Amino acid sequence: MYSKTQRALAELLGTAALVLVGPGSVVATLTIAGGKAPFTESDLLGISFAFGFIITALVYAIGKVSGCHIDSYLTFALAITKRMPWKEVPLYWGAQWLGAVVGALGIWAAFGSGAVALGMGQTAFSDTGSYIAPMFAELVGTALLMFAILGIVDSRSPGDLAGLVIGGVVVAIILIFGPVSGASLNPARAFGPELVAAIAGGPTHWAQYVPVYLLPGLVGSAGAAFVYDFLAKPRVIEEPVTEAVTHPDEVAVGAL
Repeated sequence: MYSKTQRALAELLGTAALVLVGPGSVVATLTIAGGKAPFTESDLLGISFAFGFIITALVYAIGKVSGCHIDSYLTFALAITKRMPWKEVPLYWGAQWLGAVVGALGIWAAFGSGAVALGMGQTAFSDTGSYIAPMFAELVGTALLMFAILGIVDSRSPGDLAGLVIGGVVVAIILIFGPVSGASLNPARAFGPELVAAIAGGPTHWAQYVPVYLLPGLVGSAGAAFVYDFLAKPRVIEEPVTEAVTHPDEVAVGAL
C-alpha cells in the first residue's frame, strides 16, 4: 500500500503533466499557426493525440501508485460507488487541482506572454451561444470516459490494455466534443489554465466554469458509474434451477 504522500504526489505530478502536455498542445498548435483559429480537423486530431498519449503514459507510470485518477470526476465516481473511501477524496482533489495549476504555470513558463495571448489552452466556448450544447457535451463526454475506464479496470477485463484503451477513448471524445465545449472532461484541467490566465492578466471565462465545466461532469461521471455497475454485476437468478426443475422420480419414491 502506498502512503498518502506518495499517492498525493503521484496525482499532483500526473495532473501537472496532463495539463502541461494537453492544453500545452493547444498553445503550441496556435503558436505554429501564428495565433490563427479555429483549428482544422488535423489540428484537432493532433491535440487529441497529445491528450491520449500522455494519459496512456501516465496510466502505466503512476497507475500502480495512486490509480492514476488525474481527473476529479473519476475520483468522485469511485467514491460515490464505494470503490474508494470518501475520506480520500479531499487528498486526491487537492492534489489534482494543485497539479493542474502547476501544469498551467509550466505552459506559461514555456511560451511566455504568447501563452496568455493564445488562451493558455483554456476550455471555453462563445459567450454568445447557448450553454445547453456545451453542458450536454461535457456530461456525455465525461460519462463515456468514466464508463470506459470502469470497464477496462474491472478485474474481469484485460488490465494490461488499460492505458491504451483510456488514451484512445480520450482521443475519440475530444474529436467529437472538442469543437463544442473544448472537451475538458476534468474540472481540474479546466481550472488550472483558467486560474493562471487570471494571474497573468489574460482573458478568463469563470462564468462558464461551474455550469459547464464542473456540474455536468459530476452528474455524468456518477451516472456512468451506476449504469456500469448495473450492467456489469451478475444478477442472482430469482428462481434457482434446482427449484425450477421438477423431479418426478423423487416425488414418486417419497410418496411410497
